Amino acid sequence: MLESIGVRVGELLSQERLRADVAALLATGWFADANVRIEPHPDGVRIAFLVVENPVITEVVIEGNTAIPTADVQRALNLPVGQVLNIVRLRDGARAIEKLYEERGYVLARVADIGVAANGGTKLQLRISEGKVEAVEWKGLVKTQRFVVERAMLVRPGRVFNINELNRDLQRLVGLELFENVQARPRPGSTPESVIVEIELREQRTQQARFGLGYSDRTGIVGLVEYSERNWKGRNQSISVRYERGLGERNIGGLIGPAPSNFSITFREPHLDARNTALEISLYQSTTTELEYTGTLPSARFSVERLGSAIGFTRPLDSITTLTMRLRSERAQLFPLPLDPFVPPCNINPDDPLCPRPLPGQFTPGRTVGVGFVATRDTRDSKLTPTKGQRISLSFDTGLPTLGDFAFIKYSAEYTRYFALSATSAIVGRVVAGMSHGTLPIQEQFFLGGPSTLRGAPYGRLRGTSMAMVNLEFRTPLGFIARQLKDFTGAVYVDAGTAPIGASNLHLSGGVGVSVSTPVGPIRIDLAFGPEGRQTWLTIGHPF
Repeated sequence: MLESIGVRVGELLSQERLRADVAALLATGWFADANVRIEPHPDGVRIAFLVVENPVITEVVIEGNTAIPTADVQRALNLPVGQVLNIVRLRDGARAIEKLYEERGYVLARVADIGVAANGGTKLQLRISEGKVEAVEWKGLVKTQRFVVERAMLVRPGRVFNINELNRDLQRLVGLELFENVQARPRPGSTPESVIVEIELREQRTQQARFGLGYSDRTGIVGLVEYSERNWKGRNQSISVRYERGLGERNIGGLIGPAPSNFSITFREPHLDARNTALEISLYQSTTTELEYTGTLPSARFSVERLGSAIGFTRPLDSITTLTMRLRSERAQLFPLPLDPFVPPCNINPDDPLCPRPLPGQFTPGRTVGVGFVATRDTRDSKLTPTKGQRISLSFDTGLPTLGDFAFIKYSAEYTRYFALSATSAIVGRVVAGMSHGTLPIQEQFFLGGPSTLRGAPYGRLRGTSMAMVNLEFRTPLGFIARQLKDFTGAVYVDAGTAPIGASNLHLSGGVGVSVSTPVGPIRIDLAFGPEGRQTWLTIGHPF
C-alpha cells in the first residue's frame, strides 16, 4: 500500500498530489473507499490516509452457468477464498470468464452482475448471462419438410448459442445434398440475453430421370433407364430404380458373349432413429461375363447371373467414424460360354456341342446368405476431391450355412492417405489386403483388375481367397498449362497387387489419367499399361 502513496515527508503540500494518491490507493483494488485528512503539526502538517478495506471473501457463488462447469469458471475467475477481495483481480477474473466462454464458442456470454452479500460471512456472487437461442427461423424451404433440417441442428430454441455448433450445423445441412446454398444470420432477440438465428436455404433439384447408352468391358453396349429421387416427399429419403438392357452382344477380352439384362431398386432412409442410423434396402439382378485365367491365358469364359437383396444399417459413432451392418441374400448361376467364338465350329454355331465350353474350376452355383460389418474412419478434407487426411476401413463378412449354401469368413482392410503438396496437389497412397477361411466360391472371391484396383489389368484378371494391393498416385490440377484446363486434373500412378497372396503372380502396372470436374462429380479417363497390354477406363469419381 505504501508504494502507492507519492507524498513524502519534507515536501511542500500539494492538493493535486494528495488526490492522485487517493486515486492510486483505490486503483490497487483492495479498498472500498479512501480519503485523506490533514492535521496541524508543529513542523507543518500531518497527512492521514483513511481507507475502508474490502471484506474477506468466505464464499464464491457462480450463477447462470449451464454450458461450462462451475469448477472451470472458478478457475478462470482465480479469486481465492479467505483473502481480502481485490476489485482489480475481480475485474480481470470476469474478463477471463468471458474469454473462456468465447474460446469454447459461446460468443454471447458475459458476466452480467457481481454482488457481495453478508450473511455470517462475505459471499461473492457472479451471475453469468450465457446468451440463449430464442428462435430458429427457416427461409427457403419449399419441398423439404421442416423436421428434416431441424433434426440436423444442434442450435435450437432454449440452448445456449454457440458459434462452433452453428458452423457444424451448416456443414451438416450442406452434407444433406438438398441445398445449393446455406447461410445463417444471427440477430438480436427480444431481450439482451437472447438471439434469433435465421437460416436461409436454396433447394436444389433432387429428382432425376436418365435415358441413355453405356459401355463397359463386362457388360458391352447397354441401354439404360434410370429414375432417382433424393428427397422423396421432402423427407430426405432416396429412391432409385435402374434398368439396363444389352444391345446386341458384348465383348470381354476380345471374346463375344450374350447381352445382359440388369435391374436394381434401392431405398435409403438416412435418419431411422435419434442416433442417425441410416437404413438402405436394395433388390438387384446383374449379369456379367467373366474370364478365368491359367497363367496369362484365359482358360474359361462364363456368364454369371446374380439375383439378390440386401438390407444395411449404418450408424455414426462420432463425426468421422461409422459402423455398418449388412445382411445379404444372393443366388448366383453360371452359364458357360465358348472360350473362343472365332474358332470353328463356334464361329458358325456357338451352341454346337463341339464348341468347347470349359467351366471355371472353382465355381459352385448356389445361394449365399451372409452378414457383414464395416467400420470406417474418414478424416479427408473432401469426399469428391480430397487432398489431405486419411481413410481407414475394416470389414468382416461371413456366410451363414444354416440359411445358405456356403460357409466362409472374409476379412479385409484398406488404408488410404492423402499427402497435400499444395492447396490442390497431392500424393495419394493406398494399401488393401484381404484374407478368408472356409469354402469361398469364385463369385465371392477377392479379385484385382479394373478401374479401381489394378488399372493395368483386365477386369477380374487376378482372383483368389486372399489378396494384397498397393496404389501410389500423384494428382495435380492442369490449369498451370493453360487457363482452359482449370477444371482438369492430371494423375500419374503405379499399381502392384497379387491374388491369391504370393510373389509368383505379382502384377505391376502404371499409367496416366485425366479427370474433369462436373456437377455430378469428377469424370475420369485412365490409360494404364501392364503385362497384358493397354487398358482404358472411364469412371465417375476418383478410383480412391
